Amino acid sequence: MLNPTAGSARETLSARKRFDETELQQARRRLLTREEFDSLQHTGTLVIDDRRHRPLYFDGRFLAARDLIREQDYFLARQSDLGRAGGSGVVSGLLVEMGPSDSQVRISAGHGVTPSGEMVVLPNSLLISLSDIAHIQQLDAAFGLLRIPREPPRNRSGLFIIALRTVEFTANPIASYPTSISGPRSVEDGEIIEGVAVTLIPYPDEGAGDSLDLRRGRVARHIFVEGVTKGIPVGALPLAMIALDRGHLRWVDPFLVRREVGAEHGDILGLGFAPRALREAHLLQYEHQLEDVMEQRGSGGGVMRFPATEHFQALPPAGRMPAATIDPRDFTQVFFPPEVDVDISIVPSDEIPALIEESLLLPPLDLTLEADELESTSVLVLLPVARHLIRGIKAALTASSSGLSLVRPLRPAAPGLVSKRTPIEALIRIPRSAVSLPAPERVIDETWRAQLNGAATLWYVRRRNLNYKSEVVGASIQAVADEVRSEVVLGDAIKGVGLLTRFSKIRSNASTEADVEMTQMLGSPKFTESKLVLSSAVRELEATPATGEETPEGGAKVNRLAVLTVGARFGDPNFGEGLARLQSASADLADEKVIKNLASTRLIPELDEIARSLPEDQIKDFVAAVIEPAKKGDTQRIAKLVSDRLEGIRK
Repeated sequence: MLNPTAGSARETLSARKRFDETELQQARRRLLTREEFDSLQHTGTLVIDDRRHRPLYFDGRFLAARDLIREQDYFLARQSDLGRAGGSGVVSGLLVEMGPSDSQVRISAGHGVTPSGEMVVLPNSLLISLSDIAHIQQLDAAFGLLRIPREPPRNRSGLFIIALRTVEFTANPIASYPTSISGPRSVEDGEIIEGVAVTLIPYPDEGAGDSLDLRRGRVARHIFVEGVTKGIPVGALPLAMIALDRGHLRWVDPFLVRREVGAEHGDILGLGFAPRALREAHLLQYEHQLEDVMEQRGSGGGVMRFPATEHFQALPPAGRMPAATIDPRDFTQVFFPPEVDVDISIVPSDEIPALIEESLLLPPLDLTLEADELESTSVLVLLPVARHLIRGIKAALTASSSGLSLVRPLRPAAPGLVSKRTPIEALIRIPRSAVSLPAPERVIDETWRAQLNGAATLWYVRRRNLNYKSEVVGASIQAVADEVRSEVVLGDAIKGVGLLTRFSKIRSNASTEADVEMTQMLGSPKFTESKLVLSSAVRELEATPATGEETPEGGAKVNRLAVLTVGARFGDPNFGEGLARLQSASADLADEKVIKNLASTRLIPELDEIARSLPEDQIKDFVAAVIEPAKKGDTQRIAKLVSDRLEGIRK
């Protein structure tokens, strides 16, 4: 029969040969002799765990309270060891944020594991007042943080760690029967109740005379770059670091000290890289602090064009940065030190997580290093755009100059950089100021400016410094299963909407590449299976200005870039879902007159976007509001309706 308390590793060794189950059970119960015990200890093959002693039960044994207590201690020790095996940190929840007032913090429900392996649990969210003097002082004294009572929390200033501790106390008195004939009866607490206590732990950082914001950046560098850990007891689970100014909260930063469970042992191959939890915490802490910095500068009327060294001493290998730190007029940047090589690249937005994940393997950017130590540091600023817009942007960037890619350098906007060069560098290097600025009227610059315009923040990632050259090894082509059939299907669809003459005129005024791109685009099922979408696309192509080279006969051709620009408007991966909702809500969208008038507005992509975001109970009212002016040909009313709705959903 299986005995879950005894495994093969716990069998008592025996010199006797075991032949049957009876002898096996007897061997397991056989105790070691004193000589055997001393011999095994002397050779070092027997190691005693002093924390794991439990009673051996047998019939007729007299049990005392100490026996049951010893058994409880045994299982508590094993549970603690198992808790430490998975690493310490937060399992879920336990996020600290500022409360309704500047003297309160809120801790969300959750649970975690302390470094000593104890489980801490908060079943409900907790709102704590830091001015609860008696409670905080009693906890400080009970846990040995204070020998002399510290000043009341309402007067405290400095950096503190909010931590959870496991505590236990006795309660619920019951009658205690006498242990002897003449002993008196008494009353004793009958239960041990476990709980969690919230306490403040002073953080011993240098520079107490500096401002709290500067101390925040210094502590972040000590923790994430130098790997300093101090001031956190083993039996406490740190949740957040806070800054107090005479009892008032100035900031709450959870990720300076908060770590996620299971990631502490994520060291990469044991090669000295920071554990996964530390690298993730640095990114989250930086994001949290950057939001506070931008909020403070915004509320104070300050500009967002500032160097990172004003607020940070170290940056994670990936993170966000204010877009205002890049000047779109001359494409200079002030966020990173001048010695750092910075490029900007247009990338699909769905690739941002993968690039960030890869960059987390690299060390952080230490902004306190000297200029010569930062010279081999390379950073790539990411300008995310939707994937379906990439082809159009690349075509725009290569329209004026062949060989241009989606990457361009950003020059530092730092005065006095030339004076920092060594004499040999001045001789062998071409000064960056001598590089000719691109003319503002160039199409390529206008394309970059258009992508930068309106962005509040951008992503950056640190790049590896490898000596390799990228070569073009292939070119992408679009595979068409049956181009003849596709053209036939497209021709039938164009005839079905009565736009064959208009489409033929568009093709005659297009370049060869634009004609091919147009045919491939409109031949897809997205257009051929929907009269409304096809009519709208033809109307937009018809209204596209001719931007190509002038022909000898006069006029200009519509080039491939113009066609890609129209295709990008219909290229959203979710395009069509909103129109399907509108068509299912009203059959009038299949009316030829409604299709013609809606297509003439050239607002079908915006109409689809609105319909995708509307709740189900508003679809019928919205489609009715669209169809009524569409039947009357009131395109201005439709345009105003779409504009008002878009303004509401894009806020």
